[in-house]
Amino acid sequence: MSRKKPKNNPTLISALEAVANLWWDAFAKLDSMSGSEALMAHSEIERMQVVQKSAAFYRSFYPLRVQMVTLLADTYRRYFKLSLAHLSQTGGDPTNWAWLQLQPAVHAALEWMRDWYILACEGENRKIRRIASFPFVPGGTVSTPVPAFLAPLPPSADWQAPSWLFGVSLVFFGVGLMKTEHVPSMESSERLGQSHTRLLFKGAQKVFLWALGTAIETVRNEELAAAGAIPTEMAGDQGGETHNPEHWLKGTKGLVRKSDLSRYMHTLTEKQQLAISLKYEYGLKLGEIASRMGLDRKTAYEHIKAGETKMGRFHSGEKRKAQDSKSTPE
Repeated sequence: MSRKKPKNNPTLISALEAVANLWWDAFAKLDSMSGSEALMAHSEIERMQVVQKSAAFYRSFYPLRVQMVTLLADTYRRYFKLSLAHLSQTGGDPTNWAWLQLQPAVHAALEWMRDWYILACEGENRKIRRIASFPFVPGGTVSTPVPAFLAPLPPSADWQAPSWLFGVSLVFFGVGLMKTEHVPSMESSERLGQSHTRLLFKGAQKVFLWALGTAIETVRNEELAAAGAIPTEMAGDQGGETHNPEHWLKGTKGLVRKSDLSRYMHTLTEKQQLAISLKYEYGLKLGEIASRMGLDRKTAYEHIKAGETKMGRFHSGEKRKAQDSKSTPE
């Protein structure tokens, strides 16, 4: 899974590589297992009447789709936790950063789904080729020569699905209501045209991504809830730092101040001053402000809002004083 690696952070780089390796290992195992499932589904489908084929296909596919969504959600969880631990290096937005990191895996999963459809329907695809078939005879043995060369299959993008695979249901197939004349016969072994096959896959991908989105939202809420339960004194811990108090409160260390608001902050508490300073004088985002203050994001946000309110009152009072001085006769 190629991506732009963060600079000057070997800990984060190593963690990203580890997450990618975990994904590919698990994906390879699921891909291999699902290939066997597709071949068994194909054998079952071949023996069935046309009206029964669709049910057999989806009965085999749905559990595998659940496993693939779960695998992707677990990988997203790892990226999300990495971002929470390295907010300053990942842009301060764990949700989007983790989703961007996940894109190569999502692309691989969608390709896997197309390959599975083809293998279950045809008994072969670009990865698994069929060289011969024999009737099953208990106790019998057969042999067949293995050809040195097989003619390549057409590109998977050119594959035309059987009509019985098509379904109209936004929830189950991702395909909404269509005009009757545009709905292919779903009790036929005829092949769909290219446009209907594209619609079939577009709908399948839509349902897959809906399921993935729901799983990711659950992961995100679980991890944010877990992060909020971390004791305040540990919330500022960033990858590799020790749990020594001098590391909990990093304040403005190493930052360059871009403006000076000190004349407006004398009514603020110490924490409100630091929060306002980090946001407005140093231009940091909420995630890094919370990290540098050793607080959770909610508490840091509350200090910022309280400071803004006090500064607003002070500024309004200064304006009234200025107006009063102008209106007072000498």
